[in-house]
Amino acid sequence: MTETTEVSQGNPSVEMEEDEEYRRQLALFVQSCTEKGIELVKIGELIAGLPQRRAFLDIGAGGGDLTIPVSSSFETTTVVEPNELQARRLQRRCPSFRVVNERWDRVGLGPERFDFVLCSHVLYYIPEGAWVSTIEKMHDHLAPGGCMAIVIQSPMGEVAEFFSRFTRYDVNILGLWGELIRRYGDEAVEVRYFINEIYTECLDDMVSIGLFLLIDRNFRHHKDEIRNYFESRHRTPEGYRIRQDDILLVIRK
Repeated sequence: MTETTEVSQGNPSVEMEEDEEYRRQLALFVQSCTEKGIELVKIGELIAGLPQRRAFLDIGAGGGDLTIPVSSSFETTTVVEPNELQARRLQRRCPSFRVVNERWDRVGLGPERFDFVLCSHVLYYIPEGAWVSTIEKMHDHLAPGGCMAIVIQSPMGEVAEFFSRFTRYDVNILGLWGELIRRYGDEAVEVRYFINEIYTECLDDMVSIGLFLLIDRNFRHHKDEIRNYFESRHRTPEGYRIRQDDILLVIRK
């Protein structure tokens, strides 16, 4: 049985991939799944209901695959990205953005307020015990009438089953939801659910995506087991396919 590790940057045993390999895996993931398109539709629905669209804040923007299309709806865009190389590339690509190369918990934005705050697939890199305080800081920077969108992997579904085979992903979503309702009120908090599909023609690509999802480069040692897992469970006549269930937490102010 594979030794399990916790999916969280707060776990000191986790080692992030080297930048070049991480970029390759990320690009492969983006081109192989339907998530970004579905997520943009969901985000578009939220933006359409905003009373004002002046300022947008994206926390953990990565390569900007969501940031750039969302930014077109706002007058100004601020990005917080802790990865120095990713932040540098995004700044070169979008010089009009204000890019802050820092961890969210260390960023000081003073009295600035934003009409829309996005935090997509970032919480895994933060110890779960700090999730509420992380979200609270985001909420502090929301303008009146604004909303924030937090996207997180569901603990159910095929990708969650993959995690359960090789690592531990046991997030108390109901507990987090309940705590957010307690803090901000039932009418301010909404949970949406969406499913996307990850498809590749070859097994090597699906294995690379599996390593990207697991975050920790130590799982390279289990490449053969990961390969066998996808071959036995997710092979189709056309290639390899796995479904990812995502949760969209929406908090309005």
